[in-house]
Amino acid sequence: MNSKNSYLSKVYLLIALLMLPFHSFAQENSTAEGHLSLSLQEAMELAVEQNFSLEQASYDVDKTQAQYRQTNAVFLPQISFEYNAISTDDPLNVFGFKLKQEVVSQQDFNPLLLNDPDAYENYSAKFEVRQPLINPDMFLKRSAVKSKLNSANEQLAGTKNYVRFQVRQQYYNLILHIEQIEVLDAALKTAGEHRRQAQNYFEEGLISKEDYLSAKVYELDMESRKLQTQNAMDKVQEELALLLGLDGAVSINPTDELNYELVSETSIVTSDFEVNNAQTRAIEYRVQAAKKMVRASEFSFIPKINLFGSYEFNDNDFAGFDASSYMIGANLRWDIFSGFSKVGKVMEAKADYRKAQSMQESHRLDQENQVRQAIRSIDHATKQITLTEQAIEQSTEDVKIRTNRYVEGMERTTDLLEAETKLAEAKLKKVMAMYQYNMSIAALEMLLEQDLKN
Repeated sequence: MNSKNSYLSKVYLLIALLMLPFHSFAQENSTAEGHLSLSLQEAMELAVEQNFSLEQASYDVDKTQAQYRQTNAVFLPQISFEYNAISTDDPLNVFGFKLKQEVVSQQDFNPLLLNDPDAYENYSAKFEVRQPLINPDMFLKRSAVKSKLNSANEQLAGTKNYVRFQVRQQYYNLILHIEQIEVLDAALKTAGEHRRQAQNYFEEGLISKEDYLSAKVYELDMESRKLQTQNAMDKVQEELALLLGLDGAVSINPTDELNYELVSETSIVTSDFEVNNAQTRAIEYRVQAAKKMVRASEFSFIPKINLFGSYEFNDNDFAGFDASSYMIGANLRWDIFSGFSKVGKVMEAKADYRKAQSMQESHRLDQENQVRQAIRSIDHATKQITLTEQAIEQSTEDVKIRTNRYVEGMERTTDLLEAETKLAEAKLKKVMAMYQYNMSIAALEMLLEQDLKN
């Protein structure tokens, strides 16, 4: 009996050991569900794959590609087939159909039959070819669409750069709020200790009720600021998830930190720079397209020459192909006057061209301003980091001194809390300066399309 119990115990133990990995795996999956740990590079790569703005921009490229493919009709032939079944007693058509069917006889010239024929049927099958030959305005329009396609491709590249920038912005913003919460947690912990100490001192009659309430209000203020920061962080989480093409309920845990890596001054252009990124190139292609459309509208006054040809079968029976004929020729068309329609199109194209030029100049000046602002922001953030580090060092020493004096009863509670507040503010300012520095670098890298740190 004992041996049987021992055997069963060993079996249960073996089953438990075998099930342990599955339990751990299930527990791990349950813990990881709804959470995603990403580095900045991983987040940007995920955004490039799943971002909705990029997806829509790629469809714009597909649309423009389709428009450019339509312009192949400028030099490729158009081939069509049609089959007609007609019944008529119109004198002219009846005689014509008989000619096409090659069945005209002597009696068909009888005036009575010519003037008042019976109903007659004609079944015709026709192949037709139209070959464009000289259409200079259409060739220029095709070239304009090609410039639009180049613009769409550059716009897609620019959208990718901007999406990466947005991801960096929200990723850094998320780190900013996490570090702010860490600072506030430490301040809140210290505030709780001061509040408990002040409560003891108040109960012992060593401090006034005003000092005790000040400590309590300070703790509540830190707790309120933490709640506000937590709420802001949740909003950033949702915005970052949307950029990555994820559900807003997914919580993203950043694995990188806000780094302070000094950028070489030689890598930052301070004067005589020219912004040449995907956005500026996209606008340049739009200007080129508008210019070509002006020329295309001007060339619409030139005559057009096209070739055509057809091969036709006619029969008085359905699906009959007894009689056949062909026709080839060339067509020259010159619209001498079109009621100022073409003149108006030339004026419209010129207005679009001037508007595109104005947008290009405005965009160029705006981009240059943004570069200068980013450079100034880098310089300001660098100085701010240095100042906040000094402030943190001095505030830490001040809090240490005031804490010792407070314990000895030589310092007021309000003065100690004020010193603690300054220390917390200095730490928060440093975190904000780090965020501003990293965001300024990101903005400058996006504008110049350069990796300034490498």
